[in-house]
Amino acid sequence: MRKAFCTITFLTTALAWGQPVLRSTDPVVNGGSYTPGIAPGSIFVAFGTNLAGDAVVLNQSLPLQPTLGGVSVRFTPVAGGPAINALMVYTTRNQIAGLLPSSATPGDYNVTVTYNNQTSAPARVSVVARNFGIVSADSSGSGQAQVQNYRTSTEWDLNRVARGRLGQFTTAPANPGQVLVIWGTGLGADSASDSNGGVGQNFTAQTRVLVGGREITPAYAGRSSGLPGTDQINFTLPADVMLGCSVPLQVRVGDTYSNTTFLAIAATGRSACEHPYLTEQQLLRIAEGGTIVNGYITLSKQGTTVTQQGMTIDMTLESLTASFQRVGVGGLGGAQEGFGTVIGSCIVYRSRGDQEALLTGPPPPQPLDAGAQLTLNGPNANNIAIPRDADTKSYYKLLAQTMSIPGLPGGLPNIPGLGGSGTPVIAQGTYTVRGTGGADIGPFTATLNMPQPISWTNKDSISQINRASGVTVNWSGGGANDRVSIMGTSAERTGGTEARPIYSAAIFVCIANASARTFTVPSSVLMQLPASPGPEGLSILGIQQFNDGSAGRFTAPLTAGGTTDYATFNYAIGELKNVTYR
Repeated sequence: MRKAFCTITFLTTALAWGQPVLRSTDPVVNGGSYTPGIAPGSIFVAFGTNLAGDAVVLNQSLPLQPTLGGVSVRFTPVAGGPAINALMVYTTRNQIAGLLPSSATPGDYNVTVTYNNQTSAPARVSVVARNFGIVSADSSGSGQAQVQNYRTSTEWDLNRVARGRLGQFTTAPANPGQVLVIWGTGLGADSASDSNGGVGQNFTAQTRVLVGGREITPAYAGRSSGLPGTDQINFTLPADVMLGCSVPLQVRVGDTYSNTTFLAIAATGRSACEHPYLTEQQLLRIAEGGTIVNGYITLSKQGTTVTQQGMTIDMTLESLTASFQRVGVGGLGGAQEGFGTVIGSCIVYRSRGDQEALLTGPPPPQPLDAGAQLTLNGPNANNIAIPRDADTKSYYKLLAQTMSIPGLPGGLPNIPGLGGSGTPVIAQGTYTVRGTGGADIGPFTATLNMPQPISWTNKDSISQINRASGVTVNWSGGGANDRVSIMGTSAERTGGTEARPIYSAAIFVCIANASARTFTVPSSVLMQLPASPGPEGLSILGIQQFNDGSAGRFTAPLTAGGTTDYATFNYAIGELKNVTYR
């Protein structure tokens, strides 16, 4: 009777738990960058449901074993051959990590997870020779990099935006000339490290560190002794390195690039990096593990010119977007901060995503509720409601859309799905956005004075760009405190669907004063972009006007007490066109 009871109990528990299921999109990713493509000898993370028990189980000793907490992961070559058992690092119910042995050869694999004697359906995963992923401070694969600043042989700081303390660690921005250590995984196979954390390979010769787009040869790139699958890269910052709180950091290994993260770099003697709007006390709060609340409202007018097979289509979209969010150490770097780019200079970085993600970045990580809708008033705008999106929790309204084919008599015919909608709104003058308040943000009013929009005066003459010769962009218009970003991308399609293709892109961003009226993107920047990949790819050049942040600032109350740390109402007026990079 007792045996029957135990059997029934076991079956009931197994059925209640359910079969392990790997998620359908990117089920197995690099353990540092959280991007697809697993390198032999690297740590990977698998996501799904019912992958393990509720408790967090960590490997506590070496050598690593193929089973941990009753969980195992198997890689079976699609082309045939023996399966490879991963070495387990940790397990939680919906996320597990392991190490792919260095014996794995590049190719496609069917990956399965077994727990409680139940095995998941296979998920297709690509194994690549190398795919270095930088570990980020918040374990998201983006934002502040998990980097150490070397001070003495026994003293190291966590790289953060201000000098402070985070638990047992000291924090500080890096200084020019200082030695830094990047932590990550995916440099390539090293069988000596797999089980016991030995070091058998040195990847320094093929590794370069990119800080603000500038390549630096590291002193060492390879496994960290005693840490299986964990890579460290030691390098020295140049004396004239770019300064800022969000200086882009990437690693190139051969012809592959890591995820883009950020470093905090300050002038020697300063206790915090220089941020475009946050105070030193606010930066210290973030460095020591706290958060800030910011808000962005953007009135946008984006013109796009597409030429295919001799036909040109011009389209202009006008919109208003807004979001309030609580951000910590991982939330400072991004397009809103301009990556800390110095006026008159450029940066180059790599990214992966759909077209919207490449141009605007990801949605806010911790969105806050400012009410069901906001209201826009101003020239051509009378109480326009800006609704809150149920998915992203941000606010968005398409204000107007126009489309034309130059030279077509009478403009574009009334074809369903094409043509225009709405009357153009954005013009020179004063706009206000009001919010009645919501669960997190109280009532507020934001005001913006829209200056004369810029116009890209030599757009029509640019189509074929010789990367070795650079490209000059000219414009007119703009306000006294305006900046102009000149951006371009060359992207290869790597997945997705026809409706939402996914690209792997190289992107450059240069910043100039609007009053300069011209900017030349140098060949040293353009040569970091690959040649245009053809019709399946995405090759773009564009300019965009925005205020330096001195105008449009406002304060909104928080329902829990206090106010936003920084909030701004800005504009983004720009033009894009498809080009060919040769």
